[in-house]
Amino acid sequence: MSKSAPIAVSARRGSPFPHRGATLPYLLFRTTLRDRWLLAMLAEHRVLTAEQITALAYRTLRSANRRLAALADLKLVERFRAHPGQFGATPYHYVLGPAGALLVAAAHDLTPKAFGYDRSKLLRQAMRPDLGHTLGCNSLLIDLATEHRSRPERRLDIWWDQDSCTRVWGDVIRPDAYAVYTAPDTAGTPTTCGFFLEYDTGSESLTQLVAKMTGYARHLDVYGGNRPVLIHLPDQARELALHARLAATSNRPQIPVATTTAPRLAQPVWLPLGSRARLALPDLPSHFHSAGYRLLTPVHNDPDVRAPIPVPDTAWI
Repeated sequence: MSKSAPIAVSARRGSPFPHRGATLPYLLFRTTLRDRWLLAMLAEHRVLTAEQITALAYRTLRSANRRLAALADLKLVERFRAHPGQFGATPYHYVLGPAGALLVAAAHDLTPKAFGYDRSKLLRQAMRPDLGHTLGCNSLLIDLATEHRSRPERRLDIWWDQDSCTRVWGDVIRPDAYAVYTAPDTAGTPTTCGFFLEYDTGSESLTQLVAKMTGYARHLDVYGGNRPVLIHLPDQARELALHARLAATSNRPQIPVATTTAPRLAQPVWLPLGSRARLALPDLPSHFHSAGYRLLTPVHNDPDVRAPIPVPDTAWI
């Protein structure tokens, strides 16, 4: 990756941009392809920590922090520390800044307002009680996104945030994320699995969690099938309790559900309903097909979704 030009930091107090020349051409000149990809990822996934950004697109935390500080000087990103400790040791959390919104929106021939950029809403995440839920869900998908570095045959093709899912399926379901993952199954056959992810922190009752299946039942009725619904739970006791609750549900619709408590989603950690064996993510489609579930093919694009490809160019890292 070519080095970007040094960033001017002679910001005037109270100015929305750190330099009088911070127009769209100026910002394009001062940013790299990796910078602009990262801004698009922040636009889609709302908030990422410095450690998560490092895992996605940098070799070291030090190099990531150096570049992120430069991007913050340009107001391309903004940062906060949530609930800082006595010595301020909590990591920086990054959101899209006003200049970053200008760049991301321009890539879609939109203004930041038309793109839906809301600076105040993004910064309020520092105080939102569900910040941990957002970051935890993002961490699971980031782990899938970074697998390609050591195993190129494994790739996260699609990763849509909750808001994008709502724009596409919000009339029937509102999953925490939708993703498409391609990797060899146990037999070595390249398999593509599109799935909905529900990230459960244990903050809601099992009754509320089970109630989400009503939406997936409607999805089955509307679309004539479903995609695997993967539920990540905080511990095995809650996982087993959920399986028991779903098994006891009368007239349970044919929803392809699998659960795990593990942090590595691609591994053989998924327990389908009614099964005793845990499977790897690429083996789930064939399992559900064999069990008689009606699976829909993965969807890769939608006019209402502007999410970037979640895997950066390896040449940038």
